[in-house]
Amino acid sequence: MNEKLLLGWLLVLLSFSLKGQILNIDKTDTADYVRQTRASFNLNSGLEIDQQKQTLYDATNTAEMMLQEYKELFILAASYRFTYNGPDDILNAGYIHLRYRHNYKDRIQAEPFAQYQWDNKRGIRYRALGGINARYNFWKGDGFDLNCGVGPMYETEKWDYTAVDSAKIPVNALPVVNRLIKLNSYVRLDWKITANSDVTFNVFLQTRPDRFQPRIAPHAQWDIKAGKHVGFSIAFTGLYDTRPVVPIEKFYYSLSNSLLLSF
Repeated sequence: MNEKLLLGWLLVLLSFSLKGQILNIDKTDTADYVRQTRASFNLNSGLEIDQQKQTLYDATNTAEMMLQEYKELFILAASYRFTYNGPDDILNAGYIHLRYRHNYKDRIQAEPFAQYQWDNKRGIRYRALGGINARYNFWKGDGFDLNCGVGPMYETEKWDYTAVDSAKIPVNALPVVNRLIKLNSYVRLDWKITANSDVTFNVFLQTRPDRFQPRIAPHAQWDIKAGKHVGFSIAFTGLYDTRPVVPIEKFYYSLSNSLLLSF
């Protein structure tokens, strides 16, 4: 448990040590390329501690860092969520995501990416993937950004039966491992409503190219600035899997609110 608290608060402390421009991750500007290297860092952090018979810890930390080096753009994002009740992990989930874009202001560009994630509540021991998208920027402006991407990816994942109803678990059930080539696509909209309010909406769709059995993952987030470096964030994340690897519910979602720190 001490390691989990240390990781969560380390992200909070790290945010206070970084200085830079307030910038939404993956929202690029429309000005000309400049030689100067620019970096930005955002952190959404929430922690609740309840003391009853046992101490209940619930925390969500999401960190995003973007590095712009002339015509190169590197994006690194990481998230760690946990709920801890006494000796038990009720929830332990997270991801690490890396993306790279060359000539990122062009209307069409290549977008290689890699990701690793886990979620004990749903039975995902691990999910690793990598691929490359062809990204198309429909519109880029000071207050409105619309783009999409499509491309192949390779995925390997391991599931157990933690989240499955006991009546549906097969006899002598073993973890299920999949290794598949899939088609990945997304649409992303970023709308800066006011100087202090920003809404982002993404929809991801992933499916095998030989059969249409998609995973559809919508995400919506509303960021509200309350000061120079502090704000609030409300986020909805969902997942609809038309054919789950193990017999769990097809639809899963989370709704969260958190403190937003930007430096």
